Amino acid sequence: MLVDDTSAIADLLACPICGGNLRMSGSEQLQCERPGCGHHQAPFPRLGGKDVLIDFDDSVLDRETTLASGATSVVGRGRWRAVLSRVVDGSNRYAATLARLMVEGVSQRAGQRKPVIVVMGAGEIGHGSEPLYATTDADIIAFDIYASPNITFVADAHAIPLRDGVADGVWIQGVLELVVDPRKVVAEASRILKPGGLMFTDTAFMWPVCEQAYDFNRWSPSGLRWLFRDFDVLAAGQSTGPGTMTVLAIRYLFQSLLRSTKLGQIAAFPFVWIRLLDYLCGDRRALDASVGMFIFGRKRDRPIEIDDLLSYYGEQPRLKKAMRTLGRDPKARRALLQERGRSDLR
Repeated sequence: MLVDDTSAIADLLACPICGGNLRMSGSEQLQCERPGCGHHQAPFPRLGGKDVLIDFDDSVLDRETTLASGATSVVGRGRWRAVLSRVVDGSNRYAATLARLMVEGVSQRAGQRKPVIVVMGAGEIGHGSEPLYATTDADIIAFDIYASPNITFVADAHAIPLRDGVADGVWIQGVLELVVDPRKVVAEASRILKPGGLMFTDTAFMWPVCEQAYDFNRWSPSGLRWLFRDFDVLAAGQSTGPGTMTVLAIRYLFQSLLRSTKLGQIAAFPFVWIRLLDYLCGDRRALDASVGMFIFGRKRDRPIEIDDLLSYYGEQPRLKKAMRTLGRDPKARRALLQERGRSDLR
């Protein structure tokens, strides 16, 4: 379940500036225990009941703007947007299966305290990630760069305010395209993970700009594998395919012609059926023309080599095909969690 109060995880927190321990000040705000740190005397701010644990001197976020706005999102959000986007654009139909798989995997690793799953970019709960929040077998520490009831604290993924090796799993859904330095973010995810910890990422490949000035990156399947070269791949595939990409292009065409996001989404409704063609596409060519890609993996001792990256391209159809059995086959899920990764994927 979601940890909504930092006092419950005080022993896991670290200063995003210097890495020192955090403690509660007399004003009930967190401050760094390390002398010389900028937040040793000055506590971190709180907005909407959430601690803002950001190193603004090394972040794309502006301190004054963030505090003045109450750490609100720069992009309009609301129920109608989410519903229209899900119907027209589709979503990762495997995410819920992998969320349950992560819960099962970290539960097997439980020690003296509950396992910890860290969810990045959780201002809005990602489609399919609901099993993470529903479980009572793990503590969910969630954050985003804007305040929300769905998060534990406000933070920048380039400097996660958690100690080394405290997480059993990390969930990175729809985040990496929106960060300035994705390699640094992945390194942070690896840093906070325990040895052998689990990771899920789902990010854009062929998707137009969606977060205005805060949209920075896209990856091909092989590019995403190289970004996560510190992980063994246990499962991988596409969130949506060429049919969805076609509907997406139609939507953005209408949005441009009509000068309205909402009207563009409504105008694209008659073409939603084209998304069903994703189910008829051949795996190899569909993977090469995907809207989004995902990887479910386990932290490894050392990164893969270039030769391993090249062999991954040929392994992608097999990995995608294997995903189809995980949702309905508990034995396949257990076998996957016990797998350390094939030699040609290491």
